[in-house]
Amino acid sequence: MNASKGVGHKAVSGTAYLGVAQIIKIVVSILSVIVTARLLDPAQYGVAAMVAPITGFILIFQNLGLNQAVVQSKTITEAQTNALFWVNIAASAIVSLVFLITSPLVGLFYGDIRPGQVMAASAATVLITGLSLQHTALLNRNMKFKQIAVVDIVNAVTTLGATAISAYLLRSYWAIWIGAFCAAIVNGVMVWAYSPWRPTLKPSFAGIRSLVTFGANVTGFNLLNYIARNVDNVLIAKIWGAGPVGLYDRSYKLMMFPLTNINAPLARVMLPLLARLRDEPERYRNAFLLSVRALMIFSVPGVIAAASTSDRLVPFLLGERWAAAAPIFFWLSLAAITQPLSNATGWLFMSSGSSSRMLKWGLFSSITTVISFVIGVRWGPVGVAMAYLIGQLLRTPILYSICTKGTSVRQVDLYGLTIVPILAGAPTFLLVKLVEPRLETLPLLIFAVAVSYTLNISAQLTSTNGRQALNRIRELLVSAVGSKLLKKSM
Repeated sequence: MNASKGVGHKAVSGTAYLGVAQIIKIVVSILSVIVTARLLDPAQYGVAAMVAPITGFILIFQNLGLNQAVVQSKTITEAQTNALFWVNIAASAIVSLVFLITSPLVGLFYGDIRPGQVMAASAATVLITGLSLQHTALLNRNMKFKQIAVVDIVNAVTTLGATAISAYLLRSYWAIWIGAFCAAIVNGVMVWAYSPWRPTLKPSFAGIRSLVTFGANVTGFNLLNYIARNVDNVLIAKIWGAGPVGLYDRSYKLMMFPLTNINAPLARVMLPLLARLRDEPERYRNAFLLSVRALMIFSVPGVIAAASTSDRLVPFLLGERWAAAAPIFFWLSLAAITQPLSNATGWLFMSSGSSSRMLKWGLFSSITTVISFVIGVRWGPVGVAMAYLIGQLLRTPILYSICTKGTSVRQVDLYGLTIVPILAGAPTFLLVKLVEPRLETLPLLIFAVAVSYTLNISAQLTSTNGRQALNRIRELLVSAVGSKLLKKSM
């Protein structure tokens, strides 16, 4: 196996391991929601929901982007690793203290002492999580994807088991906290067992400035992104009330759920691989383009099928009472067509060490996103969804220009990845609308998916790059499956 194939094989193998883990996590998460909903009444379940947005915001500051800094760094010494471990511990201790200090304020804000109690108890979970951050980063850096996948699966099962047993015994919101706490303990034990590195008590912080700076930029980007991703709900809730924001929130989560769960395992694989190929421009470019093209081949036709059948799909999945969410879901789905590529540009920023440019992009993107939401909210949740699409289309050329600087990937490469699924999407939409009056919902959905994927692959075959990419994906999949069968036979 030559070097180029070696990189591809690692990508496919790693994605396979983490992909399987992701599928299991999704199934277990759905089971956890169902079981918890049956054992706990909405008031108990709602206590945890009241705390989640606050803890999510504060936890941005726990990791400080140091995981990504470790993964993308060309080299990292024992002293740097040890220093970063203690930085993580210090940050976790500070975040835990913030949880404790703010817990009474949370109780006062809601007029309910229970969310404050959960907030205070979550400080213990944060401390335990901090002990495993550096070991998790080292596993990712060393591309131990099989071990990471095992940890993910065991964590998901632990969360389900601990939550379900606690909910059955206690019938209380504390069951959700217990599930997360037990999973944090199991995660820490497993990553320490898989990673042979151990910290020492005398850290030297002299050589970590560049890593901390990189991490600070990533943290700043995550903070801005968190604000931009949540301000739409706040605006709709403030102006239009609980019903419309419920429709919008459910539409957004329905649109993003498959994309997030496809992108997550691939991102874990691609960042360390691209970081290692940074000094080999052509291999770097080929690895990025191949992975993103594969991502778009597998995900975008599904998004197009969902958009073209939104009037039927939303009531089919959520029930007739959610039918009003269909137009919101339609516009958000159109925005999601370019979302896989937009998300993947983060790999370029981080693998090339350009976290400062990523922070600047995050600032620009967040400001323009908020402005678009402010403009669109006057037309309700549908207006916000349309504004989200328009803003994304206007920002895309700027994003492509910024993210490719300092890399071997060119702007024209990114446009080439985008144009094919869009060209295939137009006839898909027309064909679906032509047959829609003649088909029941389930046959229509099957037809839309089949047509969308068929036309997209056909469109890929019309270009040299598309044909080469499909052939390369086939070779890598055959190679990965073949190596697994060979190992089993030995």
